[in-house]
Amino acid sequence: MKTRVWVLAAVLVGALGWTLPALATSMVSMSMEQLTQASSDIVQARVVAQVSGWNATHTRIETITTLAVSQSLKGNASSTLQVRQLGGTVGPVTQSIMGDVSLRPQGEYVLFLEPDSGSNYHVVGLSQGAYPVYEDAASHDERVVLPLSQASIQGLVSGGGNPAGTVPLVGFHKYVSVIVGEGIRIPHGLSLPVSIAYTESRGTGRAHVYGKTTAQMFPNKTVVIPAGTEVEGDATLTGGSWTIHWNEVNVRGVHAEISATNNESLGNLRGRNVILNVR
Repeated sequence: MKTRVWVLAAVLVGALGWTLPALATSMVSMSMEQLTQASSDIVQARVVAQVSGWNATHTRIETITTLAVSQSLKGNASSTLQVRQLGGTVGPVTQSIMGDVSLRPQGEYVLFLEPDSGSNYHVVGLSQGAYPVYEDAASHDERVVLPLSQASIQGLVSGGGNPAGTVPLVGFHKYVSVIVGEGIRIPHGLSLPVSIAYTESRGTGRAHVYGKTTAQMFPNKTVVIPAGTEVEGDATLTGGSWTIHWNEVNVRGVHAEISATNNESLGNLRGRNVILNVR
C-alpha cells in the first residue's frame, strides 16, 4: 500500500487562528513582542507523549502532544499540558502543515501558547512560537535555537552570539520575562471593532460594559490584538442615549488602559457592534 502524504499550504489569513476549512492555516510574521502578547502562556516543556488520529468526521488528522512543564514565563499553566496541532500520521496517511513546528518525542522547547478548544493549547504563530532547547556539546550550557524570523534578537539576549543562530536559555528566559513585564501600550488613533458581549447594571442609568474585538489586529511591529480580546468600559444614560467610556483592554491576561467614547441609542446594548477610536 502506498503512503499518502498531504502537505497543506499556509496562507495569509491571520496569525492566531488555525481551525479553518480545507485545512488551510496562517503564517504572518510576528515580532517577539507580538508573540509574547498573543500568548496566554509561555513555558519551557518537554514532550512526553504524542498521539495522532482522525477527527470525528474523518476529514483531517490531528495530533495531541503531551508536555511536562519545567518552567513558566507567563500564565498559570499546569505541570502537564497538551498541545493540539493539525496534521500527523495515521496508517499510510500523513498530513502536514507547511510552516508548522514538528514537536519531536522527548524534545525540549520554549513554547508560546494560547488556549484551544477544551483544555488544550495550540502554538502561537505556528513554528514562530516554538523554540527548541539543546545542550551545547562543548560548554554543556543549554541553548535556544532561533528561527530566521527572530535572528535579529540574537544581539539583544545576554550572553548570546555563539554558536550562530542560538542564544543561552537563561538569557532567553530573561529577555522574554522583560517583555512580559513591560505590558502593552495600545497606540493612539487605532480603530477597534468591538461587539458588546454583556452589561452589568451599576444603578439607574449606569452600567459596566464588556465587549470583545471582532478582528485580529497588528497596529505596529510590537503590538498584536487577537480577535476576542476583552474590552471594558462604563456607560451612562444621558439625554436619551448611552455614552460609553471605554477604559481597558485585556490582551491574554495583560491589561492596558485606553480612552475611547461611543454614543449609542436607547435600548439593550448587548450584541451591538461598535468601533472604538482610541484617543
